[in-house]
Amino acid sequence: MVSYLVLICLFLIPFYIFRFSIFGLPTNIFEISTVITFLIFLGSEIFKFLRQKKSKIEFSYGYLAAYFLLLFSAISVFFAEDRIRALGIFKGWFLVPAILYFMVLNLWKEKKVRQITIPIYISMIIVSIWAGLQKLGIISTFFYQVGDSGFSDYLSRFRAFGPFESPNYLAMYLVPAIFISLPILGYFKRTSDKILLGGLYILPLHALYASHSLGGLLAFGFAVISILSFGLTKEYRAKLLNSGTKVTVLALALIISAVAFSLIFSSVDKEIYSRNIRVEIYHYSGELIKTRPISGIGLGEFQDSVEEISKGNAGFQLYGLSYALHPHNLFLAFWLNLGILGFLSFLFLLWSYFRNLARRGGDLLFLASLFAAMIAILIHGIFDTTYFKNDLSVIFWLLLALSIIVGEKKDARSTK
Repeated sequence: MVSYLVLICLFLIPFYIFRFSIFGLPTNIFEISTVITFLIFLGSEIFKFLRQKKSKIEFSYGYLAAYFLLLFSAISVFFAEDRIRALGIFKGWFLVPAILYFMVLNLWKEKKVRQITIPIYISMIIVSIWAGLQKLGIISTFFYQVGDSGFSDYLSRFRAFGPFESPNYLAMYLVPAIFISLPILGYFKRTSDKILLGGLYILPLHALYASHSLGGLLAFGFAVISILSFGLTKEYRAKLLNSGTKVTVLALALIISAVAFSLIFSSVDKEIYSRNIRVEIYHYSGELIKTRPISGIGLGEFQDSVEEISKGNAGFQLYGLSYALHPHNLFLAFWLNLGILGFLSFLFLLWSYFRNLARRGGDLLFLASLFAAMIAILIHGIFDTTYFKNDLSVIFWLLLALSIIVGEKKDARSTK
């Protein structure tokens, strides 16, 4: 029963937009469903423990670095000026995703792990249909988007954003979701089912195109290259992927190639105005790191901090500050929000992730898809913040859990 509740939670990942408050505490439908499911999960584990009279309850914990990341995100709350806001960010973007990560680790083994791709696939298709209809002009803004001039501007430029806050957010959700859901093709046995499911991928691909997110398209392109290179290398048992260090180097090479590619073709954004604002945001991000290199600025403090240090730049304050909601770079975001120790935990977690995939055997499509999905997050993360958002943080933690489950040996329980 609990596993089915978790599948419902996974389906609800992109629908965090349905927000409300409980006793004055802001939350959303995904968070509430996850917390309720976790309480049921704990209750069922305690009941089994009491019934079987075991000496202890055994859990799988996964990556040690994941818990360091959680720890430093909690500590960063105390470095924020607005601790209430920071606590909300910690809850939504770290604690709740980590809870889901923990449940997935302990409820699934390799034989049934493809079940997880079903709710991801269904919600991705729903979001894609919404974005596609938006692109065609059949529907426009969602309930919380009505009356916002920013969304009207997107529509006037025929950019789809679906239920999210921007076209880039749509792309940041779709690209990893496409690759995470790919193993669904191996869940159903009939050829007709595979053809139908595969054919429907035209919808998220069209939605990605409709977003006009060049960062998303770049991430998708490199993810396709990575899934092919990883799959072929594993298939032919080349020595490259027998080493965790070498597969991490492969991931790093793909990211560096993406940076070079974007620089050659005038970066991710060809609009000079947009590109100049992004460069200024990077500049102020660097200044903030110089100011607080160890502790960072705390969760949720980026825009206020940039506003403070950019007071002498009237042009940026007038035109650029509204775009400075985040550093527009995943790595800068982790350093600024979690401090140097949180940033190093993030890097070590990525190394552990790719190293673990290199050592796994078995489901080739699943392993290659997980590799490609994380590559997409990191490459798009060069130009945007592909973690600090409700759905994106959950996808990241889900990838961590899946990388441990896929290829897991029977009765294996370890801390990576």
